[in-house]
Amino acid sequence: MPLPLIEAYGLGRSYQQAGEAVVALSSATLRIWPGQRIALVGRSGSGKSTLLHLLAGLDQPSSGSLTWPALGPVESLLPSMIALVFQAPSLLDSLSVAENVALPLLMAGRGSDSDARVAFALNTFGLLALADKLPETLSGGQMQRVAMARAIVGEPKLILADEPTGQLDQASGHVLLDALFKHLAGSDCALLIATHDPVVAARMLIHWQMEHGQLTSGERPGGPR
Repeated sequence: MPLPLIEAYGLGRSYQQAGEAVVALSSATLRIWPGQRIALVGRSGSGKSTLLHLLAGLDQPSSGSLTWPALGPVESLLPSMIALVFQAPSLLDSLSVAENVALPLLMAGRGSDSDARVAFALNTFGLLALADKLPETLSGGQMQRVAMARAIVGEPKLILADEPTGQLDQASGHVLLDALFKHLAGSDCALLIATHDPVVAARMLIHWQMEHGQLTSGERPGGPR
């Protein structure tokens, strides 16, 4: 039995707003296993981004427990073990496409073979011809494909994508996901996509539902499926 990538029990996150406590996430219990394809479905403001940020180790829970049994301590998660893709591409304007994609490798001290890895990641998303371009010259669909190439370049164990097609037209969204799923086919890399788009969710094998900070459905501890 493999170890879960992530294990959470009673996970909660609240914060203060205008002197009042706001509950962004309430008592979520889940496991993520290698190779799983999960859609986290819910409306904007339902808590999807909060959960993803906790799972990536970018934020700390207010309650409950959160561990990464197969990945190690939280300090080692980004960018080596977990890749996070935001709804906006979040590219650095002063860097070329290739330099943006190479960032996770450089941050992880893996720059020795970065050229080959970057070229492979760019080719996966049909971006080789744009390697020397600056982000300002790209379309929205191209920038999001660059962001996804940056996510896969370090061969993470888990990709967390927060509404990756939310700002794209349907055709561009299909191009992005088709390339990603082709790359991950047969891989142990797990993928969790937060989305409110039923077309995107339908492409995933496991569906979790977020409503008002509550994870109302999802895989409960007990083993992979």
